[in-house]
Amino acid sequence: MTTNEHTEDRRTTRRALEVLDRDQDRLLYDGDDQRDPPIRSLSDGFDTYREALVWYQAAGVRTLGHVETVLKPEYMLPLAGVLEHLVDADSPESQYVRRRLVEELDDTCDMAYRQFRERAQETIESDTEHDRQVDGYEKNPLNRPAFKVLDDTQASALDSLWSGFADREALGRWVRSLSAPTNGEKPERLLERIISSPVMLEALLDEASSESVALRYRFAVGIIMPSFFSAARSLNGSERSEVQTDTNHGEFQQG
Repeated sequence: MTTNEHTEDRRTTRRALEVLDRDQDRLLYDGDDQRDPPIRSLSDGFDTYREALVWYQAAGVRTLGHVETVLKPEYMLPLAGVLEHLVDADSPESQYVRRRLVEELDDTCDMAYRQFRERAQETIESDTEHDRQVDGYEKNPLNRPAFKVLDDTQASALDSLWSGFADREALGRWVRSLSAPTNGEKPERLLERIISSPVMLEALLDEASSESVALRYRFAVGIIMPSFFSAARSLNGSERSEVQTDTNHGEFQQG
């Protein structure tokens, strides 16, 4: 027999693509209580703006940043219209809006799937159902450690932002820590821009007031999330960290 008859090709994209498919199903339809913080499904809607923000960040990783082609950051801001149908809204109109968004994002998920498929090959040691489960979602989103790290660091950064900061040093350390969750693409001069905006600085250092929490939400969605999406795109479906510049981050809105 030839060598080829003795050797079986153990390279496959199956497990990684199955994991991505399940990740995307949870995003749109099922939710995910295992993830920390948990993800509510888009089809069910959200009880709070914080849940909407958690979902938006998770969607960036699980669609390789393409979620913003359907749900632009400005659509996720209060009074933009769309957000009001996502948060605490059970009217028939809101249910219809969410269903249409799910349908539109299905195409976006397919786009991410196709992009990931080109770079998802891996070598498997066994082919049992048990191994597929162990190597699947329970370990990492998209079955890739790089995406797990990105997901965790982004979620942690948003959690710290939501709570506010004790002082300017804590704020500065947080801005410095954004290099990892943005894959080096955090907004330029971010700390300088914060300090030069008295309204924004006060909101980030004020932990309690509802006005400050609302402004921190706007800051997260309008300023931070575009860099998070850019980071998800720059991983390009593999472990690689290719630089992709995205300078169109906008400015603070103080009104």
